[in-house]
Amino acid sequence: MGEPRPLIRRPSFAACIAAIQAPELYRNFGIHLFVMFPAATLMCWIATFADAGLGLKPVADLSVRLPFGLGLIGAGGFWVWYVYGYLYLSGGGSPGTHVDGGPTALVDTGPYTMLRHPSVIGKLCGVIGLGTCFGSAVFLVGFVPVLVVYSVVTNRYLQEPFCDARFGRRYQLYRERVPMLVPRPAGVSRWLNDEAAVPEDLPREERLKQPEGIWMEFRGYLVGLGLLIAFFGLVAWLANR
Repeated sequence: MGEPRPLIRRPSFAACIAAIQAPELYRNFGIHLFVMFPAATLMCWIATFADAGLGLKPVADLSVRLPFGLGLIGAGGFWVWYVYGYLYLSGGGSPGTHVDGGPTALVDTGPYTMLRHPSVIGKLCGVIGLGTCFGSAVFLVGFVPVLVVYSVVTNRYLQEPFCDARFGRRYQLYRERVPMLVPRPAGVSRWLNDEAAVPEDLPREERLKQPEGIWMEFRGYLVGLGLLIAFFGLVAWLANR
């Protein structure tokens, strides 16, 4: 094996975008696109049946909602691309533990000094944009909040336990200081001032060994998406009775 790749504590924006060339990163990005877009598209399609059952018309004319929705999808995807690149360069691993075991260093700078899971902002923009393209009021008003709750639960109880196991006290302190999804003024200020969330002199406890049960996280996501699709299908069926 070659020498470990040196970590970049605060990678530039251009470096983060260019990092998509790394196999660990584009494989993870590709897996997310493959899982999320078919699943989210199916959810939107199901929601249109609920709309029809409730007598709801599309939220806007196609000529208005299509460019707006596609713009949101593009902006969300670009944001996820950036923060994934940042995490890969600064943390020494892809966001997906199932791809390469995940980051080997705690990332608490850049967008990660503002939110613990900044990629969720981009994914939320993407699903809202997709729902807008479909023009589904049920999806935008009813399904999206459920997806946000699903994201909170999976991040907290599937992803973060691995961070606790790998980074110890540093991650516990990081979680206390940095919110999951809704930024605070202090976090925005840290990002603008290029400050870290965790004191630089706090002893590091990184455990480089890959945590056990890596694939359990990925399987958990898939099972959760399957249950959500079934639940949304039930909602659409009830709306059409």
